[in-house]
Amino acid sequence: MDATDRVREMTETSTETGSNYILDALEREGISTLFGLVGEGNAHLVDRTNDHALQFTYARHEQAAVTMADAYARMTGTVGVCTLTHGPGLTNGATGIAAADRDNVPLVVLVGDTGFAGRETSLQYLDHQSFTSPISAYQTRIETSETVPEAIRRAFGEARTERGPAVVEIPGDIQSAPAPETLYRPKPTPSQRPRPDQTTVEEAVSVLEDADAPVVLAGGGAMTADAAEPIVELAERIGAPIAVTYFAKGLFPEDHPLYSGIAGTFMSPANDELLWDADAVVTVGAQLSGKVTRYGELYADAAVVQIDIDPSAVGRYRDPTVALLGDASAAIEALVDRVSVDSNRVTRVATAIEEAENAFEFEPASTDEYVDPRVATREIAARVPDDTVVTIDSGNNTGFPAAFHPVGDGGRMLVNGNFGTMGFALPAALGAQVGTPDQTVLCYAGDGSLLQVVQEIETAVRLELPIIVVVLNDESYGIIRHRQRLEYGRETAADYSSSDFATVARGFGARGETIRSIDDLDILEEYCESEPSVPLVLDVRTNPDIARPGFPPY
Repeated sequence: MDATDRVREMTETSTETGSNYILDALEREGISTLFGLVGEGNAHLVDRTNDHALQFTYARHEQAAVTMADAYARMTGTVGVCTLTHGPGLTNGATGIAAADRDNVPLVVLVGDTGFAGRETSLQYLDHQSFTSPISAYQTRIETSETVPEAIRRAFGEARTERGPAVVEIPGDIQSAPAPETLYRPKPTPSQRPRPDQTTVEEAVSVLEDADAPVVLAGGGAMTADAAEPIVELAERIGAPIAVTYFAKGLFPEDHPLYSGIAGTFMSPANDELLWDADAVVTVGAQLSGKVTRYGELYADAAVVQIDIDPSAVGRYRDPTVALLGDASAAIEALVDRVSVDSNRVTRVATAIEEAENAFEFEPASTDEYVDPRVATREIAARVPDDTVVTIDSGNNTGFPAAFHPVGDGGRMLVNGNFGTMGFALPAALGAQVGTPDQTVLCYAGDGSLLQVVQEIETAVRLELPIIVVVLNDESYGIIRHRQRLEYGRETAADYSSSDFATVARGFGARGETIRSIDDLDILEEYCESEPSVPLVLDVRTNPDIARPGFPPY
């Protein structure tokens, strides 16, 4: 009997191991899908998924695995869970963890580690807790089998309450040791929605009663709270335009007379008409970050009523006049019960939005070789279902779907708006499709961002996920090139010869097509009607001279 056999005999005297216990705990927390990538540190945990109903869904890179869990959490309203191996497995996944942390997405990240003996001298040693402390809401290391239940329970509690990633380090000895004898019980979740303090509600009402040009700004927190109905009711009482960050695009019907579109960097014409004169803004699960306020120019002199369930979010970018801590719907309902109706202002705002047409005007600039990305995005939107889930990458490509792809009832727009991660859109589309298998999922990526995660086309093929990947291909790091031209009068290391993404896609087993005219996009309708089982990759060759809406200066 060799040393490996002796260790196995000592640590696996029962078929119920620490790994089995942890996977059972995940199922008791309502988790049905575990994302990740197998490695030496988490191999035991991944092996034991064969004994459980929980589905292990693996990517080809750790950043992608984390992003898949991120998008899955956004779409399903649950905690996203993924597992990574130690050392470089975690460092590869760190960008995805940081992105989820900035966007307040609840994740539990299970990091498999080496055993206790010789840990700090092992090849892939890393102080995981110190490394993840700046990019996650909670970090812990399980030291004994008896503490497994509390560690997992605490991680889920922190992910839910802090709205961010909780990182749990699980040594190999804990994974293979006999399971704890204590039955795992999830932490009870509050049945009542937390309501704001009545004094602050009255202060907020006073702010709104004194306002001549109020605005309601909905963000990702409003989407999470499903607060569309009370927000509309509040806007219809006080006569406020309903502006959104792109985290909340899809929350409201875009044909509602008070819906004014995206605010900030990619600001709609209607908001450009209305928001500069705002003297009060009600933020609902939204942050007044630089992108949302055009770097402090919007709402500079306005009173701010901030509604958020997370105390740490209050005043993150700007101190509010009044802060309402609590559930978004409960807070807004409290305001609706007290504010006065201003029907004249409702009419005035609705007329201003209608006259602005809530649409960007431009002269189409397609050529025989290239498609205008603004036209292409509009035409793509017209060829897919209204409730399509749209994921967007960072870069020059970001602004085109934000401005030109409307999201209908039931649709969503997923974007890493607070960290600007390149390589977000493709794995986010995969996670969204796993979470919502009956909806069309469309990913917009630039050629530069797609090349950072192009291997995940194989993941889509292997999992038979019929996502649509639209590559807005300007043969460069587009927004960097545009900024270089503007600031330095020349370009450096930002452009390159394009890859043939249609051929690359076919090499992975996907369907790939090159798009050089609007007529070429007709393939979308045929694809959507065919009940496909493989992804479609459209290499849309776009005019490289067209910068995204809002540039310059944003």
